[in-house]
Amino acid sequence: MGSIMENLIINKFYETKDDVEKKLGVFFAFNVITQDEYTKLMQLAESKYVVVTDATKDSNTNNSAS
Repeated sequence: MGSIMENLIINKFYETKDDVEKKLGVFFAFNVITQDEYTKLMQLAESKYVVVTDATKDSNTNNSAS
């Protein structure tokens, strides 16, 4: 199950990081994934589901106008 979730996270199958965290929490609570898998997948989700803020959008817009 860990490798399946890894592929889903890498390909951003879920809409938000919250969706991923809820799914991983359920899998971990029911011993579907180990603590090591849970930690690895949560870190992967953190890196893949980066929240874009208005400040980030503004700086990207300013950089592309140059």
